[in-house]
Amino acid sequence: MQCKRLIQLAVGLFLAGSVVGIVATDAMAQAQFSGMMFGFGDYPGGTLHEVFEMQRGGEDAPIRRYTVDIVPDGDGYHMTETIDSPLLTRDDIGSGLGRSGAAGTAGARYDEDGAQKNIDLTPLSALEERGVVVESNQNYYLPDGARLVTGDVETIAGIEVILGTFIHPSYPSQKVTMSFADPEIEALLLFPIYMLREVDGEQDYLVQLVEFSHQP
Repeated sequence: MQCKRLIQLAVGLFLAGSVVGIVATDAMAQAQFSGMMFGFGDYPGGTLHEVFEMQRGGEDAPIRRYTVDIVPDGDGYHMTETIDSPLLTRDDIGSGLGRSGAAGTAGARYDEDGAQKNIDLTPLSALEERGVVVESNQNYYLPDGARLVTGDVETIAGIEVILGTFIHPSYPSQKVTMSFADPEIEALLLFPIYMLREVDGEQDYLVQLVEFSHQP
């Protein structure tokens, strides 16, 4: 399996501003869009359904569900985004840039007082810049001494993916496991199919696709 689309990562929620204000009250929120998909680019057509689950914190942390549904509507499309986010506060809401830019979103390094932040994923951008095709069971050496090690092809939500583990020598206590899949499928998704950040061997942040269907 080969993956020409490189990175689709998001550390926080990728939301429209009108949704954020509602979600912060711990309510179910819906926002409707048509035409060009927010964060996607031109929509290729058809009916789309995708559901993501997200956890910020350990395995016992509340699970947030983010659903996108798109259906044809006359000459355009009707898009509904639904966020079911129990116990969410305004401070919990972040933003990602999606696609390759999201590696930079995750790239916070250290505060001035030396406190460690999230692992810096920006070395991954070198793969995309050089047109590297991510394949299974490979070892990719990246700038700043970072490394991506990929495993076998697996299936998540009915989609074949390659899972890779990213490590960075400046963040020895952290690692990120992320998915790489068919670029045409990834182009339909606002979030990664799978991303897990671990700190000292414990889950710190998880996003994963749990439902997906696209009918052209």
